[in-house]
This record gives sequence, structure tokens and C-alpha cells, in this order.
Amino acid sequence: MTQAGWRLVAPDGFDELDWFGVESRGLLMGGRLAYGDRTFPVIVYDPYRLSQDAEAETADGGIFYEGNVVSVQGLTRESAEAAVTRLGEAGFLDWLLG
Repeated sequence: MTQAGWRLVAPDGFDELDWFGVESRGLLMGGRLAYGDRTFPVIVYDPYRLSQDAEAETADGGIFYEGNVVSVQGLTRESAEAAVTRLGEAGFLDWLLG
């Protein structure tokens, strides 16, 4: 069941300055995957930031876990939105719909 129509919803009140911060930090927290009227939390990382966070959390025997993580090279609004569209069209998000 491949589903087109998935979209990325930014946190409430997000503007272009916030997206600039996302690009510089390599991290979008508080985003939502949306399909129709259903939404699901998502975190979008660039690969470098993801590896930094995972290494920091596991350095002393800790565990790194984040549900619904998407990693995008060159994290921008456009690349994050395109990644969600591609994941939906390829069926990777179907499990969220049950």
C-alpha cells in the first residue's frame, strides 16, 4: 500500500528565521508527518548532527533512541518536505496508518 499525499508540517508559528536555525543546527524538532487529518511526530536530522547526538548519548554506555527519525543530507525546508513526500510515495510511512 503506497500512499501519496504525505506532507511535513512544521511546528506552530514556524517562519523563515526558524528554518534558518534548522539549517544551521541540522535538526528539526516538533515537526509532524501528516496524511489527511492524521498527524504523527517526526524529528528530521542531517546525518552529521544525527551522528553527533547518537555518539554523545552512547558515549558512556547510554542508549540513543528517537522514534520517527528522518535523516536528510543538507537539511532545509525543501529537502525535508521532499524527503517526506518520497518516503510516503515509496510506502515507508504506510505502517503509521495501520
